[in-house]
Amino acid sequence: TIAAGAWTNNLLAHFGRHIHLTVTQEQVAYYNTPHAADFMPDRFPIWIWLDEPCYYGFPVYGEAGPKVSQDVGGPVVTADTRSFEPDPTYQARLDAFVQQHLPTAFGPPILLKTCLYTMPPDRDFVLSPLPDHPNVSVAVGAAHAFKFSSFMGRVLSELAIDGGTGHDIGGFEVGRPILYEENPVLTFMT
Repeated sequence: TIAAGAWTNNLLAHFGRHIHLTVTQEQVAYYNTPHAADFMPDRFPIWIWLDEPCYYGFPVYGEAGPKVSQDVGGPVVTADTRSFEPDPTYQARLDAFVQQHLPTAFGPPILLKTCLYTMPPDRDFVLSPLPDHPNVSVAVGAAHAFKFSSFMGRVLSELAIDGGTGHDIGGFEVGRPILYEENPVLTFMT
């Protein structure tokens, strides 16, 4: 199984393939709020602000404060050019959003992290065997696979062990045309 995120095309090159993927550097912030008890999992949900721009967040879990990020808010990078340094402009957008919409969550950041999104042009998963190499499966999470990790793991294990799956993964094929277009419309970039 090739499940390499931003490094996917490096591995696909071995099979003579290259798919269109956009890699962006994103950033998350965990806030040190004096109201942390209000943001515990039993009192505060995982949330998504579906607007332009889109934001999302999590209750206190793993760190001492709630987590907030902007969806597809960072610059286009490669695995080799990405930075591990937080971007102050990105952070200012997060701070402004939290101050306006979740004011009691706001406080000095406890932790800032960067990460990579790896997205096909349609932002759908890539989850299928590689044509001409049915013993090799390809998985690209399209920047939202963590919510579907148990499903993806099941499908990938079925593909590896059984050579197929009973789940309908037709829309996620590595051979779908948009992955090979020269200049595809990126439905996730505004």
